[in-house]
Amino acid sequence: MEKSLNLLMVMAIFMLLVSCESDEIEPVSQSRMEFKELKSEALANNPIGNSDLRKVQIYLPKGYDNDNSKKYPVIYLLHGLPFTAESFTDPSTWDPYIGGASPFQIYPDFPEEGFRSWVDGLILSGKMNSAILVMPDAGNVYGFSFYTNSILTGGFEDYIVNDLVNYIDANYRTLSNKDGRAIIGFSQGGYGAVKLAMKHSDVFSVVAGHSGALYLDGFFEMGPYIIAENPDGLTGPDPNKFFTSAAYAMSSAWSPNLENPPYMVDFPFKWPSGDIVPEVRERWLKNCAFNLLDDHLDGMSSLKGIYLDCGSLDELQMYGMVDAFAAKLNAVGVDYTHETFEGGHFDKMFSRLEQSLAFASSKMN
Repeated sequence: MEKSLNLLMVMAIFMLLVSCESDEIEPVSQSRMEFKELKSEALANNPIGNSDLRKVQIYLPKGYDNDNSKKYPVIYLLHGLPFTAESFTDPSTWDPYIGGASPFQIYPDFPEEGFRSWVDGLILSGKMNSAILVMPDAGNVYGFSFYTNSILTGGFEDYIVNDLVNYIDANYRTLSNKDGRAIIGFSQGGYGAVKLAMKHSDVFSVVAGHSGALYLDGFFEMGPYIIAENPDGLTGPDPNKFFTSAAYAMSSAWSPNLENPPYMVDFPFKWPSGDIVPEVRERWLKNCAFNLLDDHLDGMSSLKGIYLDCGSLDELQMYGMVDAFAAKLNAVGVDYTHETFEGGHFDKMFSRLEQSLAFASSKMN
């Protein structure tokens, strides 16, 4: 009888302890995705009519909702194609850009488990630290914005560096200084990330550019392709003419002209010769990352980490541009990491993003 009472007392004490522990320990919150919209002052009242209401997709890591005192580093992901905040999260947004007349015939290597679970796995495995990931929409009427301030399309550089960064810091628990921010991009986003990091090293401390257009002189070789797409004359952007549409988009960013309707751009190629227009070329080159480095060398040198890569099978031959920029970094004594991989412009997007996320995470505070 005494042994039975002792056993009952032990069991009662055990149940009491379990009950107390369950009351004290809050389950760790799961990661989650949020869709937000922000009003961008930098994009307000632009002549072409781009919306200043911008969608932003945000990844919040596991445990974010548990500790209201904990702050997180932020990694900004800049898209190339498609021109949407869902570029990294929704494979279906790529449907119009793969196959057909597009130079891209293979979809990016989207993880089967989905973006959120994929990032969870990177953190759980220790490849990267917990961080907030921010994916803005930077598309416009011409498609590509090239993250550039334009009198025609609006202030896309200021939208990212000022409006978006301030919005994220005001609404989320961030490490709100440069040491807690990194910026990563693909294609036009690779160009944008490198350009914004070198010009705004007081905002970002780490940059990664994948397949970025970092040496714009390479684009002037597009002339014959554009003429071939337009045997009857230049008639504006066309979704079935990739190089033509891209050239109009670049012109809207780098050589806008409000006095030249209906497209309000100065085009860099003559039709039908394909000859380069020298004065327009010079305007483009003022926005070239290779050239901007001369004026922003101190900013680039102050970054804690610079990561560049490009596929050896890049459909747009961006590897020459990335190689040229890396060679200049080397010549001026700026430390960087540069990798070449066997793949195209987008088809290894997530395997490369895994590398840059790990790199950025290791360099940030």
